[in-house]
Amino acid sequence: MDLVTFLVYIAIVAIVYLFALLVYRSSLFRALFVLIAFLPIGLMLAFFIFRIPQLKNETHRTQFFENWKVGGHRGSSHDGIPENSLEAFLAVKNEGGQLAEMDIQITSDGVAVICHDSNVERLTGVNKDISSMTLAQFKQLTYSGTNITMPTFAEAVQFCVQNNIMMIWDVKNLDEALITQFVIQIRTYNLYSKVLVSGFNPIDTYFIKLADQKILTGFTWRMWELSTTDEDATINRFTGILHGIATVADVVVYSLTQSLIVPKFLGSDMIFYHVNDHSRYLEKAASDNNIYLAGWTSKNEYEMNWLKNYIKVPFLTDNVSLAP
Repeated sequence: MDLVTFLVYIAIVAIVYLFALLVYRSSLFRALFVLIAFLPIGLMLAFFIFRIPQLKNETHRTQFFENWKVGGHRGSSHDGIPENSLEAFLAVKNEGGQLAEMDIQITSDGVAVICHDSNVERLTGVNKDISSMTLAQFKQLTYSGTNITMPTFAEAVQFCVQNNIMMIWDVKNLDEALITQFVIQIRTYNLYSKVLVSGFNPIDTYFIKLADQKILTGFTWRMWELSTTDEDATINRFTGILHGIATVADVVVYSLTQSLIVPKFLGSDMIFYHVNDHSRYLEKAASDNNIYLAGWTSKNEYEMNWLKNYIKVPFLTDNVSLAP
């Protein structure tokens, strides 16, 4: 919204407010009317005051999106290669990809480790939450049916740097210590053109940008994320009235994302949409507003060709070897 539109909106609301004061004599009604009338203005003021300026023509930003075409979702994890393992990250490069996406959790003693789930049972057979495990306990785990251990965040970063693999760090649980680790790793290895930090929680990426505005960030989303648990949106997260509330919240957040209000407020460099939610319209709208668009997670060659040749955006896949 430009300044002229903003001022016109304020003038309209002010006129309506003054008219209401003349017509209604109830002080309670007037108080409610003031609250309702000026809430949008308050939100718009907050948007302009607290939003993070977008990066524009910085070289490292351009390099990242020019170099990334295909990435591995949790690495390229197929045919027995465990997800989020160093082996899966190396498979991305060997199969022609440029980037590995990895998920970050935090142990009870504050060490960042690589794992998608907060509980390791699905991957290791051990029913335990990472947040209740020490680093030593975590490093004793191996992926089921293998002798492959699960990497720490520092190990994964060092491995990808040594093998010239770009990275997306998918934030699951962010705290001040993890933000500090992000900044240290990026500055130590000069990874500004090699790393993007993304997540579903806008508060996380907001604080990443506050820590260092040069760090590339993305806002990850899919339709019905709050109300369902699976990518096809068939399994409800809640029941009864809670499901209804979550559904309404999904519509609101999705609208704020499609209208680019949330990404622009966050200073996001990228919107990370699920493959089911993509369109040429979204790509053009994002591009017109200096925001890149990317897709997750393509499951087959048809989708990959569609994303690459029609939508023309970079994307993640579980099997990089299938990518065009």
